[in-house]
Amino acid sequence: MANEPGDMPETSLPAPEIDGVAVTCECPSWSLMPQGDEARRILEARAQLFARKPVKVQEEERSQFVCFRLGASESYGVAYDYLEEVTNAMDITPVPCTPPVIAGVVNYRGELLTLLDLKRFFHIKSGEDNESKAVVVVKAGGVRVGLVVDAVEGNEEFAPARLAPPLSLMGAANRIYVQGIHQGRVTMLNIGALLADPALQVDESVS
Repeated sequence: MANEPGDMPETSLPAPEIDGVAVTCECPSWSLMPQGDEARRILEARAQLFARKPVKVQEEERSQFVCFRLGASESYGVAYDYLEEVTNAMDITPVPCTPPVIAGVVNYRGELLTLLDLKRFFHIKSGEDNESKAVVVVKAGGVRVGLVVDAVEGNEEFAPARLAPPLSLMGAANRIYVQGIHQGRVTMLNIGALLADPALQVDESVS
């Protein structure tokens, strides 16, 4: 058939050769697709796998805490959520008719602040230097208390979900005041439970 004016002339491309032998392929493109049901199922599964969005890994919750020492070597911690201030030991005024764990009260920013002797509370023996060096001021549920400690060791980070259970030798009565054990060495205090104990509250009008 003669070409019409404006038509591109037909050209025949030579077939590719391998070792001088012409190779022709008359296979339609659809023949390259999977033919069996199983092959199609595998292909669809792969397509769905590649189409999935990457799953975002949830980051582990971590919090800061202040670490302090009681006695010769016992380490305790208070989460920043409850921490107000760390200050030097003050002149303590004893309060009569209070439990031994109440060290007394001090003037803190114009208000009376109850001080809790954690060594007596957790039955920890005092070290060679019996004089406490610092007060950790904490607050929870509208109650503010000062924790009398021997030394502040610094700030650290912990994961609440990774805390180990309280030690059995601590006694069931005191375990409710412990959130858990950090890295086998720091006892994390449950300040909310500690300050909610009615036995630790002092009538500050008494002097």
